[in-house]
Amino acid sequence: MPQTEHELPLMTEVDDATYDELLELVEQRVVHIALWEDSLADALEEGQATAGPPSTFDLDLYLEDGIYFELYGVSCFDDLDADPWHGLAESQARLAGLVARQARLDEIAVDEENGLVLVVGLPSGKLLYLAVAAWLLGEWDELPDG
Repeated sequence: MPQTEHELPLMTEVDDATYDELLELVEQRVVHIALWEDSLADALEEGQATAGPPSTFDLDLYLEDGIYFELYGVSCFDDLDADPWHGLAESQARLAGLVARQARLDEIAVDEENGLVLVVGLPSGKLLYLAVAAWLLGEWDELPDG
């Protein structure tokens, strides 16, 4: 089936060309983060109950120069050896705090399966790791409300 101009394939692995493209975004300030209440994974797993608060999220991460990531299946870690964050409300508050504290995209990393890991840094030197299952890149002209 041919792809229309409105259908964009989700990226799930980082190859050399993609890595080089993403490196151009390093050091940009994070100006907005929108955490989705419903995730793509939830929609695909219709009716399957999960135990406890979610530990993966879908979110949009907006950078200062007009680029944003649509991130799917994101696990947020304060430390590579720590457990991922849990709970939608707590994660939303923590992500909003990153924007208020002038966070930047500090590094583009790749995990063992060539998956994307965004490293977000605060001026204090504290880092946050966003392990991403799938993503799209887009451009923005206006930040969303909220």
